[in-house]
Amino acid sequence: MKSLINKLKKSFGLTEDEPEETQTATTTDTVPPAPANTIMPVTPIKREAITKFIIQALKPYVDERGMSLAGMRLYVLCADQEQEEAAKIALYADKPGVFQAEYLERKLANQFIQLEPNWFFEYQLVRDQLPAECIQHGTYGIKVTRAGDQVKEKFTTAMLQILVGQAEQFEYLLDPNIQLRFNIGRSRSPQLSTGKVQLNDIVFLASGEPGYDEGIGKANLHVSRNHAYIVYDPKQNKYLLYPDKGGLPDSGNKVKVHTVDDRIKMLNMYGIAHHLQDGDQIELGGEAVLRFKIGQ
Repeated sequence: MKSLINKLKKSFGLTEDEPEETQTATTTDTVPPAPANTIMPVTPIKREAITKFIIQALKPYVDERGMSLAGMRLYVLCADQEQEEAAKIALYADKPGVFQAEYLERKLANQFIQLEPNWFFEYQLVRDQLPAECIQHGTYGIKVTRAGDQVKEKFTTAMLQILVGQAEQFEYLLDPNIQLRFNIGRSRSPQLSTGKVQLNDIVFLASGEPGYDEGIGKANLHVSRNHAYIVYDPKQNKYLLYPDKGGLPDSGNKVKVHTVDDRIKMLNMYGIAHHLQDGDQIELGGEAVLRFKIGQ
């Protein structure tokens, strides 16, 4: 029995490593339980570190009512692929807009940092070094855009091509010099259940409309009258795809993106966007398909 107790004590580092015959034990000797695992998950810690850095960098703007922020760009220095993956998870890379809208905005509001209504947040993972012209601390950097600062507007045009389904046109030009929002739906100006008339820019023909072909246009029957919309953000030079109310699961519909890097993204929440990349394919209602092209 003594030998068993001594062996257990050795395994927990409670005794010196000496011959068993010189060791003593009493009936009151006990083996303490192993300490509880108090290590926190890595991702929440990294997310909190990023947030603290941003708040610290924005200290000059605390309670400055006359100075609001138009947006910010975060830089994260990563040494390898593992660190990049951790940063992406911490920033909700698979759910664009969530870190900004559901996490960061609340923290900044608690610090009385004034934000423009359409403020932007974007990030970039870098390998070599942080940009010299940004605020830096450790592996983080940030560039701040104040309201009123001159923002270079690139106004990159894009194109939507109809791959499956029948629309009024085979290709649609997206030109931010003309408009910034492009509605996608069935019929040009359908009336919704609310009574509102929807004005669509990318128009899938409805059954019975002039030119509708039952063979080609079969996929159109799965496209809602207000299925999705694309917004061009000139500050970020990005095209963002949003599900409209008719394209959500609550309406019995869906919006799916087949990304250029062979991933599938479901847009199931109103107001949550997907940043479109050249070559992405947009699937509406499981049938109609469009291809997004940059710079056409």
